[in-house]
Amino acid sequence: MRYSHRELQYLLVIKRYNDSGKPARLTAIAKDVKVAPASAFEELNHLAEKGLVTKDKNEIWITDEGKQYIMKAIRAHRVIESFLVKLGMSKDEACKYSKQFDLMVPEEIIEKLYIFLGKPSNCPHGEEIP
Repeated sequence: MRYSHRELQYLLVIKRYNDSGKPARLTAIAKDVKVAPASAFEELNHLAEKGLVTKDKNEIWITDEGKQYIMKAIRAHRVIESFLVKLGMSKDEACKYSKQFDLMVPEEIIEKLYIFLGKPSNCPHGEEIP
């Protein structure tokens, strides 16, 4: 199943709260994503329907499936970014272009690019490639 950058943005915000041992809350998510609480509420329901988050009262937790998706998305972005830098783009330019299509590239192609690049451990910005 494919997800959007907007969905990924919400998941990353929720994960940040959860990683500190706390549930994410609707108002905090809305503020972080810079949308009205009503818009965040709709998107959170959408993510819950997809099994990426759970909602219990006002507590939002990312599921294991949500965490797996985040890792795949981060990996795709960083591998594509690394490939574009190898083609001669600047780090920032590669990041900008990678965001335009990183979520559309099948995992099989990401893996082939990763191997082609020599299995780098970090992206051009120094972040770990999961």
